[in-house]
Amino acid sequence: MTTMLTRRNTMIQSFMQQYIAHLSGLAGNGPRSYGFEYEFLPRCPFSLDDMSRVAGLLPEIGFASEGTEFKAENGLRVNFEPGGQIEYNSPPLFSGDDKRFNSLLSFIDQINLTIRQRLGIEYLGTGYLPGRADAPLCLADDRYVKLHDRLTKSDSRGLEMMKGTASIHLHVVISKLDELLPLFNCLCQLSISDDFKMSQARRDIWNHTDSVRCGSPPCCFAEIETPETLIERLIRYSMDVEVLGEDVSFDQSSDQSFRAFLYHMTTLFTDVRFNLKGPTLELRTLDSLPTDQFKRKWNLFVSMLEKI
Repeated sequence: MTTMLTRRNTMIQSFMQQYIAHLSGLAGNGPRSYGFEYEFLPRCPFSLDDMSRVAGLLPEIGFASEGTEFKAENGLRVNFEPGGQIEYNSPPLFSGDDKRFNSLLSFIDQINLTIRQRLGIEYLGTGYLPGRADAPLCLADDRYVKLHDRLTKSDSRGLEMMKGTASIHLHVVISKLDELLPLFNCLCQLSISDDFKMSQARRDIWNHTDSVRCGSPPCCFAEIETPETLIERLIRYSMDVEVLGEDVSFDQSSDQSFRAFLYHMTTLFTDVRFNLKGPTLELRTLDSLPTDQFKRKWNLFVSMLEKI
């Protein structure tokens, strides 16, 4: 047991040092950038054929295929979620980028309209549509197959989460180590605020999805004084979460490399998430909503973080 704890602590310290080295090397110059991932639910349950038709249409209307994603000339990227949700990922945006932000929302509206006109598939900006748990899994990637298998048995509503919910994830780029903790604390506060918290229907689903990898991270609202302590707490928490496809904690998994750990972190669906790629902090609580209601939320999000 002592040997296992020593090996685990050594791994945690090694990962901590790599996180800190990466963040310490950031220049911290220039204005802070932001971004969003905006999901829409199909009005009717999706099939694999529906997914293929939408994916086939995107290159016809100007999107370039890049692996599993599609990219428009304006920098907007499109990918899909397991229930057929379409997800629009913004390019980096800055405070005061109102014209560009509005242009992206208009573009999203036009793409959704074109899909409806050409394919008869309507996408809705809403957080939850019931009755999707038994709908087909529309993505065959190993990641989603493993997640689907786990959520079939981990709790009672995980498959509804995968196929029947949609959200807007809001990102803020971390430009230097010292701003990590205040940005994290701000997102934790926003996650429970009236403007950004989950609807009760969606929260009930997430509360019965997979308790070890969902909900508020345990270091939200904790008395933490340094970014290094926050990083260590996040790593220790993530180390205990079971790895998809193996159902053992990360320190017992077959691949314990730093690269594998970074991937493992992306399989945690906490309300606030730290992504070293970017690097960004991500607020994941906001329900999807119609585009004409999103602008106020976006402006509020950016204005709150610009104060830090």
